[in-house]
Amino acid sequence: MVDPRSSPPQAAPASDADQYSLLHIHKRGDAAHSHRRETSNASLLGLALAITFSFAIVEAIAGYLAGSLALLSDAAHMVTDAAALGLALFAQIISRRPPSARHSFGFGRAEALAAFVNAIAMLALVAWIVGEAITRFYTPHIVDGLTVAIVAAIGLVMNIIVATILSRDKKSVNTRAALVHVMGDLLGSIAALVSGVVIYFSGWMEIDAWLSILVALLILKSTISILKESYHFLMEGVPLSIDYIAVGKDLHAVKGVRAVHDLHVWEMSPNQPALIGHIEVDSLRQWPALMRRINAMLLERHGIDHVTLQPELVSDLQDDDNPVNNSTPTAPKLIHHGERFYVECASSNASGLHRMAYHTWGDPSNPRVLICVHGLTRRGSDFQTLAEAMCKDYYVVCPDVVGRGDSDFLENPMLYGIPQYVADMTTLVARLNVTSVDWFGTSMGGLIGMVYAGMPDSPIRRILINDVGPRIEPESLKRLSSYVGQPFAYSNRAEALTILNRICASFGSHTPEEWERLNGPLLREVNDVWSLHYDPKIVIPFAAVNPVLAKAGEMALWNHFDAITVPILIVRGGDSDLLSSATVEEMLRRNPHARSITIYGVGHAPAFLKPEQIALAAEFFS
Repeated sequence: MVDPRSSPPQAAPASDADQYSLLHIHKRGDAAHSHRRETSNASLLGLALAITFSFAIVEAIAGYLAGSLALLSDAAHMVTDAAALGLALFAQIISRRPPSARHSFGFGRAEALAAFVNAIAMLALVAWIVGEAITRFYTPHIVDGLTVAIVAAIGLVMNIIVATILSRDKKSVNTRAALVHVMGDLLGSIAALVSGVVIYFSGWMEIDAWLSILVALLILKSTISILKESYHFLMEGVPLSIDYIAVGKDLHAVKGVRAVHDLHVWEMSPNQPALIGHIEVDSLRQWPALMRRINAMLLERHGIDHVTLQPELVSDLQDDDNPVNNSTPTAPKLIHHGERFYVECASSNASGLHRMAYHTWGDPSNPRVLICVHGLTRRGSDFQTLAEAMCKDYYVVCPDVVGRGDSDFLENPMLYGIPQYVADMTTLVARLNVTSVDWFGTSMGGLIGMVYAGMPDSPIRRILINDVGPRIEPESLKRLSSYVGQPFAYSNRAEALTILNRICASFGSHTPEEWERLNGPLLREVNDVWSLHYDPKIVIPFAAVNPVLAKAGEMALWNHFDAITVPILIVRGGDSDLLSSATVEEMLRRNPHARSITIYGVGHAPAFLKPEQIALAAEFFS
């Protein structure tokens, strides 16, 4: 890691135009991410759709029999309203679908797309009404005023009901676009009512066409507004409520920020602003505290709580921008390919020292470090495929948690627990000599990361929690107790691997080669007997947990999870018996920094051997 060096003083504030150029310029690196979104109330749209479509049929028949353009245009308008509401309802349903390997941002933009299509349809309807009205000036039609007035009055009541229903959801641009349709209908009903009354008492047929044009022009104004707003959103424009230049200036004014560039502000889904950018700092040691100040400022002043910022050392950037010719040959870059190292850790309760093994991939001088921590009976080799894919961008470190793999076994088995594991990981990060790390934790590794990330001044800047949460489902505990610590000894390796693969069937469907890579390293031969790599005594503290201790542990984990202030990606196996969908929903509700992805066809836990699963991790950590 490069130590910070002295740098020139800050420049004077630039003009708005210059500030925009500075903020938007691209230097090294980029960032991309997404967050969870809120959806509107689909039941409102469903009820409005049923009412609107039913009455449109009645009004069309009455308009045809009465010969009224105002009534027919209103009926046609209501048919398009029904189509608009149906499209809006479909968009609501689509927008609730979770992110996937092919759509990592989710489907939040479906609502804005539906609003845009609805607005285009309204423009076409306005053009038809005006054209038909002009035709009727030259060829007047006989209109039954009494029928028009009665049907229009009923339609007015129906439209008021539908408008009242839709007005309850004011946040969704999609619902507001549908509301514009209905308000146009309401105006059309008023126009038809007035037209019918005037024709009935005076016989002036032309008023039918004049009022139709007036309604069309009123509808046009609202339609253009929705069209502009949805277009702006789809083109990833800066949210209309946010001043881009002010955001950049406020970021630059935060104590510790030397410069801001590659700044982007947009909406991931309606009313969900997001921000990414690069921040230049003098020292990475100050980054965790600086990030907290930035998050608080952005939320308070601009209402932005979905933030991803990449810190960069000023000295590093200056070296890149001003390369120095040096005739001295440089040593070839050292790249690791799974080399094993050890770090000496202190056991709790002053009971001595133990060694924790870890394997590494990538450039050890890379300050971007990804730590991957395995589950209860697994080891760091689980992440070999992921590490090989990520080591171009990260120095990937995969420890064997104490009591597993190449790490020491503890003399006191009661120390096999999260507190000891977190202490060991803290020692490992200190050994790596970095100020920030990214964290990938599967099952138990997710719990370790959850506690570590929730601690004050944690070095974790981003955490992927793979199929675990603060609440562990009882059924999964029964399954774990059926094999953890139980006798496992076979004279034939192939037989041992077959049994182990069967135990791990919930990981998903894998080829024989993938099973060998995943479970082969878990087998060890001692005295011609093939057994598992871990200390059977890890089950002792696991089995000692009673309902009272389990509840206290769950409450403690929730407190740690609530305290996490960095981006969180929760990955759940679609058939997981350990992490329920209800627990995921509670995690998303309790921590605004979290989003979730479900991997279907997998139980506990996704192995991240498949390219599409690795792509999910790569996108999140990018």
